[in-house]
Amino acid sequence: MTPSEEVKNKLDIVEVIREYITLKPAGRNFQALCPFHNEKTPSLVISPDKQIWHCFGCAKGGDVFTFVMEKEGLAFGEALRLLAAKAGVSLPEYSPELASQKNRLLDAVETAAAYYHRLLMESPVANAARQYLAERGLTEEVLTDWQIGFSPDSWDDVIIYLKGKGFNERDILAAGLAVQKGDGSNRYFNRFRGRIMFPLADVNANIIGFTARVLPANEGKDGMGKYVNSPQGPLYDKSKILFGLHRAKTAIREQGYVIIVEGQMDVITAHQFGFKNVVASSGTALTDEQIKLLDRFTDNLLFALDADAAGQLATNRASQAIINQDITMVEAPDRFGRLHSYIDSARSFKKNIKVAMLPSGKDPDEAIRRDRAGWMRALTEAKPLMEYYFDRSLAGLHLETAEGKRLASQTLLPLIGRLPNPVEKDFYVKKLADLLDVDAKFLYEAMPRTELEVKTNQVKTEALAGAQREEILSEALLALVCKFPAFISYLFDQVLPEYLAGELGQIIYKNLILYYNQTAVNADASLGVFVLDYGDFRRWLEANNGSPATAQLDKLMILGEKDFGDYDEATARVEVKRIAKTLKRSYFNGRLKELAKLIGELESQNADRAELNGMMLEFNNLTQEIRKLLD
Repeated sequence: MTPSEEVKNKLDIVEVIREYITLKPAGRNFQALCPFHNEKTPSLVISPDKQIWHCFGCAKGGDVFTFVMEKEGLAFGEALRLLAAKAGVSLPEYSPELASQKNRLLDAVETAAAYYHRLLMESPVANAARQYLAERGLTEEVLTDWQIGFSPDSWDDVIIYLKGKGFNERDILAAGLAVQKGDGSNRYFNRFRGRIMFPLADVNANIIGFTARVLPANEGKDGMGKYVNSPQGPLYDKSKILFGLHRAKTAIREQGYVIIVEGQMDVITAHQFGFKNVVASSGTALTDEQIKLLDRFTDNLLFALDADAAGQLATNRASQAIINQDITMVEAPDRFGRLHSYIDSARSFKKNIKVAMLPSGKDPDEAIRRDRAGWMRALTEAKPLMEYYFDRSLAGLHLETAEGKRLASQTLLPLIGRLPNPVEKDFYVKKLADLLDVDAKFLYEAMPRTELEVKTNQVKTEALAGAQREEILSEALLALVCKFPAFISYLFDQVLPEYLAGELGQIIYKNLILYYNQTAVNADASLGVFVLDYGDFRRWLEANNGSPATAQLDKLMILGEKDFGDYDEATARVEVKRIAKTLKRSYFNGRLKELAKLIGELESQNADRAELNGMMLEFNNLTQEIRKLLD
């Protein structure tokens, strides 16, 4: 068994996909809104029996690997690495020559992290670092849990160590662990020297970089600042990382909300004291990518930031990003067949944002350690984002004066105007009107017209083309006989491959005929029933026609469960006969049109009479066949 097969045997596709999206039972299967395109009703179906998935909206589908590759933007080797860790499957021993570039870099960073951590825990050169971390209240258990390390004040120790493990200097440089000298020489030196190393992990717990803190006694000596981060590169992109999310995601789901702080120490301390649903934005405002990461786990965000200007600015920027991102657009035809783009209110405006005002002068780390009651009170009394803006903007204003009213409206109306939810917007306009003792209509008139306005885009759409209709019917027929293989022999007698629409459908049907003829000996002779082994037929199809055909087969198998899961054999028999007759009639009608056109051309050209008579005979025979089908 290959590692990928072992992973698939040990993982349940339902549980893996459930980590990314919300699933709802649908008979023996599960349904969900597809994460790969906007839609209003669920069209993604997961089959636990077949361990496959398919979206009937955007046509994506496959197994657990294809879902993770699509969702995470990974190559197969990277998805295998991720899923093997989930499944507890050991991959073959690392070989730098055979690994993909990204996996090589991941291995280099993880090897470096283990090296830095061992130095912190065991080496005398890290005595000052251990003392500082102990003074900050970090126990050995915490240091191990977060794999915190130390980089000695050396120019090349980590480079030498990694080269001894099989990595070359180009890999070490690309992983952000080394810097190339600027004198044109091909020489490298350590990027991190004499610093406490905080590993940065992605949501799947892969270490992709570091935040390195200089020891307090050495601050300012190297001219590089208190903190040095890994550079932007193939692994590390600060806009896509939330510190601690890989450890917090389970608690976020269980508790229903996430607490967002600024620094790594804030997160580590919070987790140490039992607040497991805390992540850090690392001192920057949330980006669209980070918001989308949090979307997997919750719509409830609580900012617990320092009560200083920087913390307030980060809150402002994050809220604006969330408001702009928290809109789902869909397209749907009206009764005249015109497509409209509009906001889907069922999937928009879902974010619930609150702000916790920490005790004065304290960051989360200090508040949790020295004033836990104050920290808990701040979380409990956290205010909705707009209430926070009201309190902060109105503090110190004299609202009984014209100047106070002007300043209040000038500050708050643009913020209210950014709210996409009209009900929420109306609530806060009226609240401000009451506070200022003015008519709400004047505030509406004064509100800047910069709020989110989505213009309707109307595009003519044609009725479903006949070819599309025949392809849908062809897929339904194949899905039915895959689910009810007892009707395969009947279908072979009634429907030729050319009656089906769609190249992949015809390929599957032709292979089904060949597979049936070669494996009919597996049928139960006493019942005369052919048993379709899905896995065996899928391997047959893959070997003879490649992955596009097997992907289409996966779709058909799920379609059979989705649309015909509640059918019994009697109902299925009626439906198979009906669709077969419809496809047959459609093919005959299409052929009649072709013949009529050819006959007209031949008559105008005074063509050979024998050829013309042959076409006329075929035309008459098809006409009779169509009449029989209509009876």
